[in-house]
Amino acid sequence: MSTQQPNILIITTDQQRTDSLSCYGSTFTDTPHLDRFASEGVCFERAYCTNPVCTPARASLFSGRYVSRHGAWNVGMNVPEDEPMLSHRLAEMGYRTHYIGKAHFQPFGASAEQSVETRNDTTRYPDFRGPYYGFETVELALGHATYGVAGHYGEWVRSQVSEETFDSYSKATRLSERGFGGEAYDWEIPLKYHNSVWTADRTIDFLSNRDASQPFLLAVGFQDPHHPHCVPTEFEDSVDSTQVPLPDFVAGELVDKPPHFLEARCGELEQSEIRGTFAIAGQGGGADYRKVSEDDARLGRAYYYNMVKIIDQQMGRILECLDACGLTENTLVVFTTDHGELLGDHGLWMKGPFHYEQLIRVPTLLRFPQAIPAGQRMQALFSHVDIVPTVLSAVGLPSPSDTDGVDMMPMLTGETESARDSVLVECVDDPRGLRLKTIVTDTRKLTWYCGHPYGELYDLENDPRERVNQWDNTSYTADKTDLMSRVLETMEPLERRVERLSYA
Repeated sequence: MSTQQPNILIITTDQQRTDSLSCYGSTFTDTPHLDRFASEGVCFERAYCTNPVCTPARASLFSGRYVSRHGAWNVGMNVPEDEPMLSHRLAEMGYRTHYIGKAHFQPFGASAEQSVETRNDTTRYPDFRGPYYGFETVELALGHATYGVAGHYGEWVRSQVSEETFDSYSKATRLSERGFGGEAYDWEIPLKYHNSVWTADRTIDFLSNRDASQPFLLAVGFQDPHHPHCVPTEFEDSVDSTQVPLPDFVAGELVDKPPHFLEARCGELEQSEIRGTFAIAGQGGGADYRKVSEDDARLGRAYYYNMVKIIDQQMGRILECLDACGLTENTLVVFTTDHGELLGDHGLWMKGPFHYEQLIRVPTLLRFPQAIPAGQRMQALFSHVDIVPTVLSAVGLPSPSDTDGVDMMPMLTGETESARDSVLVECVDDPRGLRLKTIVTDTRKLTWYCGHPYGELYDLENDPRERVNQWDNTSYTADKTDLMSRVLETMEPLERRVERLSYA
């Protein structure tokens, strides 16, 4: 066993479903490199994000704190710059800290004065290198395919091609009859310039040229498989669309759900009373999902899984680099995503205030050969806020009192059994509109809508596809009461309290 401090590598994707990996049982896509990684460590069957949109989820993942505590409640806002991140804590221990790829701690659409990560600034990159949220240096990728090729990644691509060719990479050809968020696009960017390849290239460069005398925290953020579903031409047929199942939807299943579910399906959220200052995150555009054809749905889903195939290929390169550099044994590696994707299931696409399993249960793999037995498939509940205390435990530090997660190392090493009996997922689309608090246990799920008479309650044991909402079923009154009390018990400690200095 190494006497050096463990290295930490945290790899995130964006908007990835568990069924996009064959190690989670997918029968229509193959991800051999991530399968290998899962077999060498732990595969969490029931890991959950803290929020179904990017910025809040990512802030929780790197801080170990629920959204109600760190305060970044939606996209389009800055994570507070004084938020204590894992990067701050490890830097204090002498770790070299570096971030590559998508961070999304600040908004893409704000002004250059408001956001470091804006796509509207052509002067900041590539010169800006950090520090950034506790990371000494950064190499950022901003936007998503046709949403913009920007940041350090964008400036690198610009340096490789003509300006005309570079501009063409922010365009793609829609292959579906209509736009609905999950449609497929033909993207004529060579694979060598793809953001996932660049992210892996920069990761390999960091690992190969690191200062071996200093332990590192390296965070790597792949931008895919977030919409738009764009893949280079050579990857278009990696997943056969005819073999991809249609979205899992039963006519009438939204009738007993809160009103915004059906409004979203019918493209009416823009006119809904719940709409706040901005369009509902993950549902902008107002597409009528009822009009999506079966062929377009299959093709959009296939391109989504093709994007994952590219990530898997690049993960293979990163794992090979760890082996070649002699880092495998003493590096704790986490692979996860910020949140999931609906992908047409339940009649809905993309993401938003819908706490279905497809959106909040996330692929999470962890490998640390020095301390954690390989080949484990964990059925225990796991939350993204558990990553920080677990990593700190692995490097010999106790869980900080200002974090909300649970140290999972005793469970992973076999010293204890399940460390949790529930997880919390939050979503605040607008403080004046939808505010969701969800509690998930081994067999039940309850979602409380603050200020509204409706809610959701599912018997996951007998209804794993969440077809029937038991909120108003008196047979589930005891469950409802128990779960509501858990919501309150979980939320109460998250209230901000400043130090009291005197009696008055």
